[in-house]
Formats: sequence, C-alpha cells, structure tokens
Amino acid sequence: MYIVDTLYDALGHTGNSYYSRFIEADTGQIWDNVNEELADLPDYEDQAITLVEVGVNGQFPVVVPTNLPKGHRYDYVVSQMDGSEPANTDDIKKQRTFTHGSIFGF
Repeated sequence: MYIVDTLYDALGHTGNSYYSRFIEADTGQIWDNVNEELADLPDYEDQAITLVEVGVNGQFPVVVPTNLPKGHRYDYVVSQMDGSEPANTDDIKKQRTFTHGSIFGF
C-alpha cells in the first residue's frame, strides 16, 4: 500500500465521506477503479476511490491504487461526497500532482 497524501478534516471525526480520483497528467485519462485501467471517460462513480478514516480522528489517507500504471505523472483530486453517490458536483477538498514510479520506486 502506497499513501501519497493525507486529508485532514478540520473538524476531526465528523462522519463526512471523502473519495479520490486519479487523472494521468499528460493524457487526461482517468483511473477506472472498477475495471482497473486508465480510460478516456469512465463512469464518474467508477472513478471514485473511497477514503477510509483512521480511527475517529478525521485523518483520511489517500492510497494509490495497486495497479495504477507506474512511470506517469498523476493529478489526484479528493472530494467530499455530498450525497449518497459520488458526483461531479461534489466539493473538491484537495488536489495535487505526483509522479508514480519515481527513481525511488514508489
């Protein structure tokens, strides 16, 4: 398991739900977490990877999918789920770019 970052809920344990999405920075292809592949435009719900809170402290690690292709730059976007399903209208809480499969082997 490779944790690329952590989201901290400013209010601690609130019961909020968060999810991440991974977008290949050069091509714009999006990680389809159901089919485990990069795709041009997978269903939005298939892109969402639920973040799991550590205990009850409002800490949510952003975990890189095991089969996400290495050797690419990715944008990851963390959103707060406002309804019962992920939606493209959910509020974005964090966004960063990282290289997966760097010289350090992550």
